[in-house]
Amino acid sequence: MKTMPKSTKEEKYRWIKPILDKEISIKKMVKVCPFSERTIKYWLSAFKKYGCDDLENKSTRPRTNPKETPICIKEKIIELREETRLSAIKLHWKLQKENIWSLKDQI
Repeated sequence: MKTMPKSTKEEKYRWIKPILDKEISIKKMVKVCPFSERTIKYWLSAFKKYGCDDLENKSTRPRTNPKETPICIKEKIIELREETRLSAIKLHWKLQKENIWSLKDQI
């Protein structure tokens, strides 16, 4: 009796195992497999290079934000907020008058 895979890593390994054992070709596997040939080849490559651990799903979330406000500007905003107790829009106007956004280009 076969059991259901417990993780995506295990499921991916079950699909590529017959290819690794030379029981079936990639072309024949693609005909019965719900995944594309490219995906199967990607899994095989990852398995051969790094082992079973690399078959785990990875996050595609970006690690950084290129449009993030620089720290020096954030510190300046916090400092002005504490000193003046101005609202966000008034702080924005004040920073525009001081041309604070040009600091972004210098960093």
